[in-house]
Amino acid sequence: MAKQDIETRKEKEKNRPSRVLMQLRVVFLAVSMLVAGKILYLQYIWEPNPKFVKDFKPAKQKEIIEPERGSILDHNGRLLAISTPLYNIRMDCYVQKEHNEQDGERGAKAEKEWLENAQLLSGGLARVLNEPGKDSLYYWNLIRKSRTEKKKYVSIARNIDHGVLLELQELPLFNLPGHKGGLIVEKVDRRLYPYGGLARRVIGYVKNNDDTSAIHVGIEGKYHYLLHGTKGVAWKKKTDKWKSIEDKDSTYTAAEDGADVRTTLDINMQDIADKALRKNMASNLDIKEGCVVIMDVKTGAIRAMVNLQRDSLGNYFESFNMAAGRPAEPGSVFKAVTLTTLLEDRKIGLETRIPTRHGIMEEYPLNEVAQDRYIVNYENSTKENTISVIHGFQISSNYVFRRLVKDHYGEAPEEFTSRLHSYNLGANFDFELTERGSGKPSIPDPHERSWSRTSLISSAIGYSVKVTPLQVATFYNAIANDGKMMKPYIVECTERDGVAEKVNEPMLLNSICSKATADTLTRALKRVTSDGTAKVLKNARCQVAGKTGTSRMYLTPKEQRGSGNPYEDIDGRKKHQGTFVGFFPADDPKYTAIVVTYTGLLDKGKNVYGGAEAAKTFKDIVDGVWSYETEWSQEIEADGSIPEMKAKNITVDRKILADLAVNQPEAFKAIVNTVKEK
Repeated sequence: MAKQDIETRKEKEKNRPSRVLMQLRVVFLAVSMLVAGKILYLQYIWEPNPKFVKDFKPAKQKEIIEPERGSILDHNGRLLAISTPLYNIRMDCYVQKEHNEQDGERGAKAEKEWLENAQLLSGGLARVLNEPGKDSLYYWNLIRKSRTEKKKYVSIARNIDHGVLLELQELPLFNLPGHKGGLIVEKVDRRLYPYGGLARRVIGYVKNNDDTSAIHVGIEGKYHYLLHGTKGVAWKKKTDKWKSIEDKDSTYTAAEDGADVRTTLDINMQDIADKALRKNMASNLDIKEGCVVIMDVKTGAIRAMVNLQRDSLGNYFESFNMAAGRPAEPGSVFKAVTLTTLLEDRKIGLETRIPTRHGIMEEYPLNEVAQDRYIVNYENSTKENTISVIHGFQISSNYVFRRLVKDHYGEAPEEFTSRLHSYNLGANFDFELTERGSGKPSIPDPHERSWSRTSLISSAIGYSVKVTPLQVATFYNAIANDGKMMKPYIVECTERDGVAEKVNEPMLLNSICSKATADTLTRALKRVTSDGTAKVLKNARCQVAGKTGTSRMYLTPKEQRGSGNPYEDIDGRKKHQGTFVGFFPADDPKYTAIVVTYTGLLDKGKNVYGGAEAAKTFKDIVDGVWSYETEWSQEIEADGSIPEMKAKNITVDRKILADLAVNQPEAFKAIVNTVKEK
């Protein structure tokens, strides 16, 4: 029995490891199942308390990536507008002070060291920024006072370039990593206009774009959607108080820079026209405003568009596009429109003669239609009682054109007015630069209540109609172009990296007359500049064909001062619009141009005529453009390089030129002057 017990015990001892292992397996399996269950619970069932999530999850920050705004170029690739990065510098003057105050002796030592570095920083700011009246003591007092007042956003400098920023970042405190030195850098994009005020209204601007009161003006405004580009988005998450890193788990959208806009403008012609108009306005203080348009005959491309105003202090500025946005009664320049209609309808020829009748329209009383003094002078000097159409055009006789239209269209005025509409004179032909506050062109309609017994003969001489200077120039351009009217345009194309994307091709609007009629009109227009009202152009560097015009301007009710006369105030004072429009060279036209001047209130009996003033400006433009076309050889090319430098493998791209214009204006001026000298 004892032996059996011993055997049994031995057997049990022998099997104990197996039992232990079995128990361990069971325990391990049970624990594994519990862990697996917990994992599944945490992964698929359990949800954290939202109240505490924000304390453990890094905060995400949405960062908007601003695109680089596209540039605006002239026809030859010269920069008219470009964006360049600048920086505003601010300082957190309270940085680390609270910590230092709570850190006992060690904190007091750190504060003393901070102030010593701040004093060194002040000296560095005075040296690097070099702003008048701001020495090291100025900055030291500013920083020390701001630290006492717990200011965390103190302005130090504005609109500095990247080179200055790098120098500032090497100064004491500002050279500390992160935010420890209090340096706050704000990048801003500044719009640079290398040619200053030239074509400023045409180039335009965008104001308050993110506001409901947004104002879009000129090319900057019209093409803002292309120039601006597309914003990008990046998400970042904070890792500590001052640093953030890109959140790789979030969507990243790259910014797309804006496209460039290449205009049809030639900045040299713009400069020529601008200087010519300024010269004229400076020589006659009665002229308060003026505009100029130069147009390529064959294409309708605008090579220059000037809009100048002068304030009471003699300063010139551009605040409204008169050329495209100010319709008015054009005066005698409209006689070319009337003559075109008469010639095309085969009512007359240039040598057709009509009775002079002392310049009186017998159908109307003299207080309604005044006697034409030019006809009276003609009768007295020639002893003739008839006058040819071309001579009447040459001396700009109102009587001649009133009589012609009355005799040939008096019974059917619709024939005449429908012709005017066919010339696109009642619409703005969708020109790219729509000006805020622009008036609406208009042509009288015999079926409207506003039509009067004098409407027909008034429209024949440029009254009762309202057209813009650009419309008048476009009409004359059609005469120069063998009767083919081209749509005026000012944007040549949009491009990216120098590759054109959207190209505006020249567009034929219609044919206003035959080539034969256009040639006949050109002969009449040449007589105006050789022997007529614009003899000042006789000595221009090439022959000009064109027409003068002077008209009274509408006065506001305030300007009328109760006179009841839309053209004169109570003292008989009035305003004049003087115009000269034409093309050159006359026999092989390349450019059409128009000059319009606007006076302030003139004393009774005083006049400012188109032939005397606008024509003088036109001559200066012709002479300037002629010299430029024949003598200018070293132009800045489309990539911003200068040929002479390019030949020697020296290249300067347009962005470098823009940077020079901002940061080293004297160097930029020297480059421009060198090119001009060549």
